[in-house]
Amino acid sequence: MKKQKWSIFALIAVFVVASFTLFYGIKIYAAYNHEGDVDSANFRSAYPNAVGTKLDSCTLCHSGGSYTSGGKTTTLGSCQWCHYKTNYGADSTPENLQQTLNPYCLAYKSNWPTLGRTAAALLAIKDLDSDGDAYANQIEISAITYPGDAIDNPGNVPAPSLVLSLEKLEQMAQHTQFLLMNASKSDDNYTKYNGVALENLIKAIKLNSATGITVYAPDGFATYHPFDPSNNPNAYHVFGTYDSSIFYYNEQADMATNPSTGWCNYSSPSAAGRSNGDEIVNPLDLKMILAFLRDDEYLTPGVLNPQNKLDGEGPFRVVPPQKNPGPPDQRSTASNATDPNVWIWPYNSANDHNAGFSSRTVTMIRVEPLPPGTTDINTMEAGWPYVDEKKIMIYGSIDPYPVNNLNTHLDFLINTIQSQDDAAFKVKSQKTALVEKIRALKQQVRQELIPVH
Repeated sequence: MKKQKWSIFALIAVFVVASFTLFYGIKIYAAYNHEGDVDSANFRSAYPNAVGTKLDSCTLCHSGGSYTSGGKTTTLGSCQWCHYKTNYGADSTPENLQQTLNPYCLAYKSNWPTLGRTAAALLAIKDLDSDGDAYANQIEISAITYPGDAIDNPGNVPAPSLVLSLEKLEQMAQHTQFLLMNASKSDDNYTKYNGVALENLIKAIKLNSATGITVYAPDGFATYHPFDPSNNPNAYHVFGTYDSSIFYYNEQADMATNPSTGWCNYSSPSAAGRSNGDEIVNPLDLKMILAFLRDDEYLTPGVLNPQNKLDGEGPFRVVPPQKNPGPPDQRSTASNATDPNVWIWPYNSANDHNAGFSSRTVTMIRVEPLPPGTTDINTMEAGWPYVDEKKIMIYGSIDPYPVNNLNTHLDFLINTIQSQDDAAFKVKSQKTALVEKIRALKQQVRQELIPVH
């Protein structure tokens, strides 16, 4: 028999789970109302016990939506969807506003002609089942579930969820990579990101039925990523590695030497000393990572600017490398952007623009699909407190009690080791020592996780 060298390297990953905190009954909502909003005041008057809950927000009456542009679908929360449909108030026609309302609000609005825009108009629909989920509106409101969203109802339970802090993520195995972030409209960047490989993070807790993740930012931006590689050029995978690339440099593209029409930022310290055509070597390979450092500095926390756009990228950013490595191409908005006679690397919509699929200021990751009988949390309206607290939630198709799953795998490993012939080990005593190490590891995991429950 060929001698085998047994290693406990793979077991280190289980410590990831020991860093998780199970988190239920999450309250991360805050009332947000436009100036002059009378409907929210009417709701608080009709249902004072719901004040300060997730129902005390725009989502009570407004739904989110999606639009497709450049082959990419963007999902927006109720606030951003309303802004999108009304062009930030410039096109606030009744027809456009109507497209932002959910069934509960439409029922409320139907009473305005007779009862006015009042709390009475809301109470008049308390016995209706506006969203058709078999629960009357008043019952849903008492249970703090949305009366305009059939998926969210008192019959379901919250999906399993975990919350990780920046401190906990920093204790995990780190992944560093230098890569091109190629954008369509904004600046391209060569930069170094540090964080944790999402593959390691998700594999430790996912259910066998899980197929991918949807990443959310608190401004409503959402992006789906399948676990495994796909032929879809816009589907960046979570598991596995990405092809390496070469370094592309040209003075015409360099924003430092050509500030008026340059489009690529080469200022990263990790870009120094590299020449055009040099191979980019990442010892840990290129992977999709959850980053929190950029060029060894913590990511700038995201904020909404006066134009309701997201500035910043932290505290967490999902960074997918290019699936099809190529050069930083000119911005699509540049003059003669696609003309190869003008630009060394003209804009090409078919190029891999991975930056557009790199979610900034990520606060939540939903592991798809949600388990049967569970309800989604309000990913569109929640999350800003997590930006301040430097936390991220992972929820959905995950094991809420990973210690049981871990023990099963560790027991299997112990049995496998014990079944091997002594000759498979360099020293006979290593077999017994390795088994004892795994048993000690099981005990440590149990001590770390049991108090959480």
